[in-house]
Amino acid sequence: MRKFIFGILFTVGVIGVAQDSRQLTLDDCISIAMEKNIDLKRARNNEISARANRFQAIMNFFPTLSAGINYDYFFGNFFDQNAARQVSATTNSSNPNISSSAVLFNGFSNQYNLKQRISEQRAAEAAVDNAQLTVKSDIMTFYLNAVLSRENLRIAQDRVNLLVAQLDREEKRVSVGVGNLDAVYNLRSQLSNERQNLINAKNTLSSSELTLIQAMQLDPADNFEITPADIQEDDLLTDLDPFDVVLSDALNINPAIEQADAGKEAARYSYKATSASQYPTISAFGRIGSNYSSNGARNPETGDFEPDAAFKDQLEFNQFEYINFSLNIPIFNRFQTRRNIQVAKVGVLNAELDYELAKNTVTNLVQRVYLDMLNAQTTYQSAKENLEAQQAIFEFIKKRFETGNTDFNTYQESLTNKNRAELQLVNAKYSIVFRQQILDLFRGK
Repeated sequence: MRKFIFGILFTVGVIGVAQDSRQLTLDDCISIAMEKNIDLKRARNNEISARANRFQAIMNFFPTLSAGINYDYFFGNFFDQNAARQVSATTNSSNPNISSSAVLFNGFSNQYNLKQRISEQRAAEAAVDNAQLTVKSDIMTFYLNAVLSRENLRIAQDRVNLLVAQLDREEKRVSVGVGNLDAVYNLRSQLSNERQNLINAKNTLSSSELTLIQAMQLDPADNFEITPADIQEDDLLTDLDPFDVVLSDALNINPAIEQADAGKEAARYSYKATSASQYPTISAFGRIGSNYSSNGARNPETGDFEPDAAFKDQLEFNQFEYINFSLNIPIFNRFQTRRNIQVAKVGVLNAELDYELAKNTVTNLVQRVYLDMLNAQTTYQSAKENLEAQQAIFEFIKKRFETGNTDFNTYQESLTNKNRAELQLVNAKYSIVFRQQILDLFRGK
């Protein structure tokens, strides 16, 4: 895999910048992921289906309307109703008609079904928003991991470079008889360990890069350079709103909670619609039509039978209008209705649990991010002061080590403390910025 390059603010330099790379900001990464994310596309498709279901629920209030026509051939003996006599000849007949049916009462099932579909549409819309929020927060997390992995690699590379320089210097001192051979062996041993750490840091960076690439569904063979937004000192020391305010904002607008709430409402209306199947159903049916027979028809105006009456004339002779009202009372259907009601009731209970789970999940997530944000802000100032102190101590011990006035273990410990302070400061910086952005996402900002 070609190098996936991360340009990092507050770093000493950029390592291995790829040629002809495409520069992507964090906003670019989020836009690409939102354009390509399959879960988000599926959520949008489900929203389209939910809108179609809602439209169909509205249409259930309207009567049906259909038209039909047939043309039949009869052979042999049969009674021709149009001719009102028994015939034994080949007969052609037709029955054009227009019919309509409507449900007048079904226990308010249509009303409950419409409310259910409206709630399902609301849930589908919230699912789209939730998928967008998930994509954004995931990209931010993967992006942060990659940035920190790159910074860790830089620190590991600096340690190796520093030890190489120290080893080269000490070997030259030994070659002229003024060096310490123990220090050379110690430096070689430590350099070997640090080179292994450098390999591990490269592997970690490759894994972090790949995770981010896969989240954006880009080709790992392409070259990219990620350029984070500028981080100002004011951004690192901003005052946080009280946790209760942050949590209240998140709970009020979080799409996962909105989705669960709409799902709970839809389950309740589904239960009511299912319960409505216990009630009688009243429906109406109407038809307007006519008949034709090749054997002729009776003229209702004259009362004469006209054996050669034309098709058009017979449609006028035989025109009829028909209307029917029916009442269907459910008495026993092998407890299917009872079973469906029980299942729908369990669906309501599960939907309520899903709602509580969504609230708990959002609460826990906001608590974790908020605490990380507080810890990062607390750590930042102390980490900044600690790095300045560790840098000064290291420079002092480095000079003493180079002049043979201190041992290797002291030198190594000072270097480790300096690198730890560097990594701690970088972690604090990016944690503050990214945690703040995630909190803003949860609050709808």
